[in-house]
This record gives sequence, structure tokens and C-alpha cells, in this order.
Amino acid sequence: MNKKTEGDVARGLGQVAAASTGAAVGVAVGGPAGALVGAAVGPALATGFELAADRITAHRAARRGELMSEVTRVLGIEADELQQRLLADERLLEFAGRVVGAAQDISLTQKRRALSRALAAAVADPRPARLDIWELLQTAIREIDAPHIRFLHVISSAMPLPQPPEKPVDGMRYGMTLEQVCEIDPGLSLGGHAILQKLLSHGLIELLRVGHRSGDGP
Repeated sequence: MNKKTEGDVARGLGQVAAASTGAAVGVAVGGPAGALVGAAVGPALATGFELAADRITAHRAARRGELMSEVTRVLGIEADELQQRLLADERLLEFAGRVVGAAQDISLTQKRRALSRALAAAVADPRPARLDIWELLQTAIREIDAPHIRFLHVISSAMPLPQPPEKPVDGMRYGMTLEQVCEIDPGLSLGGHAILQKLLSHGLIELLRVGHRSGDGP
């Protein structure tokens, strides 16, 4: 869809919404007076929806540009090279399309920045096995909200478990309990368990039990 088509569609939707709303106002008021109110409100709302549609289109374009600029900055490459890499790998190009499509509709800056990092990582290492991981990651990022990001920010200061084949050191404290997270950020207390479960479901955090990852042997 080119810019002209996108604009035409947006304006058309605005006019339909305005006309529907005007009719609804007329019905609500009732009688000839109601019909006049509906007719008067319709054109004004149409103009308002057109302005809103233009603003939304501009925001989406700005977010797309912001994301691609961040990807080139992280990778240390020019926009032309990024374009060449994307066009050279069909699967990577499809992944980039999903990331950009998601980012343009996300108002939360942290989520857009996280998506840009996921895309940059995929461009840097586009092997199929790695792309599968980046796909899962970008899906998880899209589905979390501000409270989940706050939760992740708090636990980022905790000691992470060593990566296999290394073993946890006796006496060393790894991770955080939910109570500790809520002590640091009391605003997470309400709904803390639901936030935790959401992050676990996307594999963004690990559940530990006495020094072991969930699923490890005793």
C-alpha cells in the first residue's frame, strides 16, 4: 500500500466513522431536531477524523524511521548496507517486516527500542536457528506492557545463574523472589504474580528453586 492509498483509506474510514457517529447522535436526540444535530455534527467529525488519521500516519512513519536508524546505529552500518542485507535474505526480510509493522503501532519507547535490538541481532546473525529465537523474542516483546518492563528492570540487578556447564556456587544468591521485587518497586505489588506469570510464559525470565533452573535435576 503506497502513501496515497494509505491516506485515501484513512480518510475514507474517518468519513465512515463520522457519518455513523452523526447518525447515532441524531437517533439519540430523536425527532427532526435530532436529525439536524446528526447532520451538523457529521462533517465536523469527518474533519477531526481526517486530522487524526494524518497524525497517526505521521507517527507510524516516524516510528519506522526511528527503529531503522537505531538498527543501523547498533550495527554500525549505513542504511544502504542494511537494505542490502535484508533484501539478500528472504526470511530475514520477512522478520524485519513483522518487527517494523509491530514497532510502528507501539507507543511505548522501551518496547520499540527492544524490538530494534531484536532486529539488529537478527541482521547480525541471520542463521535459521537464530532467527527462530529472534522471532520468539519479538513476539514476547510485543505482548508485554509497561509493568512487565518495570519488573524486568528490577530483576536485571540480580545475580543471574551461571550458564551451563557451569554450576551455581554454594552460598551465592541468584535471582530475586517476587517479594524482593515488590520491595524495590512497591507499585508492582498489585498484580505482581500475574506479571511474573506473563514473563515466565514468554521465557523472558526463569523460575528458580534453591539454586536450580526450573526443569533441572535435584
